[in-house]
Amino acid sequence: MEWLLAVPAIVLLTVGFVGQAFEMRKIKIITHGNDLGSPNIFLDRRNFKWYAMIGIAIVLWYVSGRM
Repeated sequence: MEWLLAVPAIVLLTVGFVGQAFEMRKIKIITHGNDLGSPNIFLDRRNFKWYAMIGIAIVLWYVSGRM
């Protein structure tokens, strides 16, 4: 495994998940208050940057495993 690609993948994955969690919390508070959120919270446009970061991390992890 190529660690020069695996370490940034782990960092990107961690930052992506944590960032998305905080973003979803902000979206829930702004749109729904303390009520239960809706399933459409995952499709909010503010989440796509985190999805891209998580996707890049998965690709880097895959590439590092193939080297």
